[in-house]
Amino acid sequence: MVVEGKLFGWFETGLEGTVWALQREGTSGYDGLYIIEEGDHLVITSSTGRELFNDYIAVDTESGKMQRPFSQMIQPQAKGLWIHWTQKGFLPDDWAELFIIETNSGLLTKRGGWVRP
Repeated sequence: MVVEGKLFGWFETGLEGTVWALQREGTSGYDGLYIIEEGDHLVITSSTGRELFNDYIAVDTESGKMQRPFSQMIQPQAKGLWIHWTQKGFLPDDWAELFIIETNSGLLTKRGGWVRP
């Protein structure tokens, strides 16, 4: 399945951190929400049409790890957000920036079909 839309960092109670996601163009709410996962193919394009990323997702859960304040939990952090992962080969802040800039769009090809969050 191939989906086009806006990239963003999705956070909801119980996620324990930001999840990288795409909101399908023209579809609001959970019906248009696609979580980006290991093995998916993602193309990220700026508002000017410049290709910023074009590759398969390879999850790095070690980069940027820190202990959360007042907790024993150790988790990656980027741009002041608790996150779940960074793309291998990227610094956490650089990867997060691609999703925080609200004008970047994505073309996501889900590996093995679509799974609703």
